[in-house]
Amino acid sequence: MDLEHWYRCNLCGYMYTPQQVQALVQLLTSRSEGGELVLDDDATAGIPCRKKGCSGRLRPTDQLHRDPPR
Repeated sequence: MDLEHWYRCNLCGYMYTPQQVQALVQLLTSRSEGGELVLDDDATAGIPCRKKGCSGRLRPTDQLHRDPPR
């Protein structure tokens, strides 16, 4: 999982931060029967978009995620 880039849904275009994607993976893992989320070589192939009514999948973008200045 790439924790340096934004993620975008391939269907609706909604953007996710790396932290949001990490939380989604943890949520899906806790909900799976074996307690383990099985993803193929493309780690984002199994992460569905959480936007209501969307059935897309998340893909990493080329945009770097940076924490906001303090």
